[in-house]
Amino acid sequence: MPALLAASGVFARARLADEAVADTLPPPGRFVLAVRSDEVVLAGDVADESERRSLVDAVTSEAASRRVTDLLVPGGDRLPVPVGTATDLVAAARDAGTTDFTAVLDATTRTARATVADETRAAVLRQALDRADVRDHVVGTAESDLDVVALQRSITAMVRDDGGLRFEPVSATWEGQGPALVDRVGRLLSAAPRATVTLTGHATPEHPDPRGLAHQRAGLVRDLLVAQGVRPERIRTTATIDTGPESSDQAARRVDVLIS
Repeated sequence: MPALLAASGVFARARLADEAVADTLPPPGRFVLAVRSDEVVLAGDVADESERRSLVDAVTSEAASRRVTDLLVPGGDRLPVPVGTATDLVAAARDAGTTDFTAVLDATTRTARATVADETRAAVLRQALDRADVRDHVVGTAESDLDVVALQRSITAMVRDDGGLRFEPVSATWEGQGPALVDRVGRLLSAAPRATVTLTGHATPEHPDPRGLAHQRAGLVRDLLVAQGVRPERIRTTATIDTGPESSDQAARRVDVLIS
C-alpha cells in the first residue's frame, strides 16, 4: 500500500507539472505560408527564437532551390500548428509544382488556395491539404477557370459535408452551424474576387408567403457574406418553391450557393 500511495503521488506531481507548463505556453497565433516559383515566405508570430529557428531550418530543408523569406516575429503567440505540419505543406506545394500557394492558419481556421498545372496534380495537392486538416481550400489548374470550377467544387463539398445552409422548418431561423458555415464560404470567395455568387433560397407552400420566405433566407446568407467582405454587387438572390414538407425535407429549407 505505501508503494501505491507513493506512485500515486509521483503521478499527481507529474500531472501538475504538465498543467503548469501548459499554463505558461502562449496562445496559438496566426501563421501565413506562401510558396512561389522561387520563394517560400513565412509570416506571423512565433513564441520565441527557438521556435522561429526550428521552423526556418525545417522549411529550408524542404524548399529545394527556393529561397526562404523569414518574416516571423518572435516573442508573440506560438505557431498554431506543429513545425512538421508546416513542412508537410511546403513539401506538398513543392511536389505539386505550384508557383502560387498560400495557406493561412490560426487557432480555429485553416485555409489555402493554389494553382497547379493540371487536374492530376490538383487532386494530389487536395489530398495533402486534407491530411493536414486544411479543409477550406481552393486548388485550381492553369487549364481551367479557378473561379468557377475549383471554387464551386470546394464550396459544394464543404456545405454538403457540414449539413448545408439550412433553416428551421417554415422559419427564417438558422438550424445547425449555418452562420459559421457562411463565414467559411466567405473566406473561400476571397480567392475569386471576380466571381458572381447566386444564392437560391428554398421554401414550401406550408408558409403563407413561401417565395418571400425563400428570398428572406437567401438574404440572410447574402448579408453574412457582405459582412465577410464580399461585394454586394457580386451577389444575386433567387427563390424556388419546393413541395416539402420542410419538417422531413431539409433540401426544402436550405440556401444553395452557385458560383459563376
